[in-house]
Amino acid sequence: MKLNQLKVGSVLSYLSLFLGTVVSLAYTPIMIQRLGTSEYGVYSLVLPVVSYLNLFSFGLGSAYTRFYTRYKESGDRYGMAKLNGMFIIIYSVLGTLVAVVGCVIAANPRLAFGAELTEGEIEIAVRLMYIMTFTAAVNFPASVFESNIMVNERYIFLKLLAFVKTVINPLLIIPMLMIGMRSEAIAYMSLAFAVGSGVLEVYYCFTRLHMKIDFRAFDFILLFEMFRFTGWVFIGIIVDQLNWSIDKVLLAWMHGAQSVAVYNVASQLNIFYMSMATTFSNLLTPRVHQMVANNVSNKKISDLFIRVGRFQFIILVMILLGFVAVGYPFVIFWAGPEYGNAYIISLLLFIPTILPSIQNLGIEIQRAKNMHRFRSVTYLAVALLNIVISIPLCAFFAEIGVAIGTAIPVFVGNGLLMNWYYNRYIGLDIPRFWRRIGALLPSMLIPTAAAIAIAIFLPAQDILQLFMYGALFVLIFIFFVWNIGLTAREKELIITPIKKFIGKLLAKILG
Repeated sequence: MKLNQLKVGSVLSYLSLFLGTVVSLAYTPIMIQRLGTSEYGVYSLVLPVVSYLNLFSFGLGSAYTRFYTRYKESGDRYGMAKLNGMFIIIYSVLGTLVAVVGCVIAANPRLAFGAELTEGEIEIAVRLMYIMTFTAAVNFPASVFESNIMVNERYIFLKLLAFVKTVINPLLIIPMLMIGMRSEAIAYMSLAFAVGSGVLEVYYCFTRLHMKIDFRAFDFILLFEMFRFTGWVFIGIIVDQLNWSIDKVLLAWMHGAQSVAVYNVASQLNIFYMSMATTFSNLLTPRVHQMVANNVSNKKISDLFIRVGRFQFIILVMILLGFVAVGYPFVIFWAGPEYGNAYIISLLLFIPTILPSIQNLGIEIQRAKNMHRFRSVTYLAVALLNIVISIPLCAFFAEIGVAIGTAIPVFVGNGLLMNWYYNRYIGLDIPRFWRRIGALLPSMLIPTAAAIAIAIFLPAQDILQLFMYGALFVLIFIFFVWNIGLTAREKELIITPIKKFIGKLLAKILG
């Protein structure tokens, strides 16, 4: 059952990611056109400010996975019920705190959004802040039930629900924008989906998982142990928020909403890019915690780490080189000529994130082993360096400057230093990891040359040419990676499910 959940969940994850990306690519230019650069920039600015409210989770979600898995593996039903009750109480309190703090920020908007925004832009920001704050507050208690579904590995339900939120939500927003509704309507729609998905998650937990909750025994000793575990996770979450959100805040303070809008186009592309790596590794979180709880050898954990890393590397390099090939005309066609700088900004964000993105599974391995302190300290140093570098770069070079300010610390801290720690203390075989990644590089030399050649000599003049040149590059990439890069085992892992699917499809058609 679990294997089927994982396989189907993986397919649904990538289907949801693909369709969600396609819908968002269609939805974003409509949003920019209908809202205008100014209001789009304000909307893009409020999002990271609200995301800081999520810091009130204190990283406790990872503690839930760790401790629930421990109780589950030992068959302690009372422990699971007690943990569920504790988290519902804690997250309800934290959700209330989020609502209060968000309303305080909305009541004092200049403190958060700076002096460069006009009075009209501030009015929009305040209204959006109130709506998005209550969306964040609703998500806090609902996240307990989502975590319970995840830790019980019911991926199919979760991914179907994610599909509705990432695909159906934008599809409903598009006609709203077309008839003249503004950014507030988008925010209200997100709130409605947050409430609806939360209700469905609660219903599923009680009716399908028979989730038990015990509010009578609030274990303060366990709470203290969880906070000891999540303290360093929390620092890591703060750092992630700073690294990927501080740029928009700096741009708002120094250059205004229009610079935020340009940067947000690149930032949105970078979110799509990183999602390609995290989608599959997130599904393996419960498995990693189970392996560590059952004292599985470091070699077997390293084997999983390497297999997932190679797969992620292939996907990310294909997207990166594809963007090199047709990214500039894509940005122009998609967002408009005034957003041309988003091409350079996107590349500056894509390249340094490859290294940490192909090792996302290592984050959960650290947490499962309760050895994530170094990562948090390292990421804190990265965030501080990011701010120090980005402030002068933002002042002189605006959007491109803050992208450079983010790229350098991310590569050094999230990439190089973490690899040393993985190898020295976590027990992962990093030299073998990079040998296996390096074995893929010869297969990517000709695709790299092809991407550069397409960008220089075959710039797309219309949408049809964009798709043609993009498809040509993908075919070149797949041909060389398949014939030179992949092992026989990896080819088998890809071919076998395809054969089974085709066989079942033919049997239904012919039968």
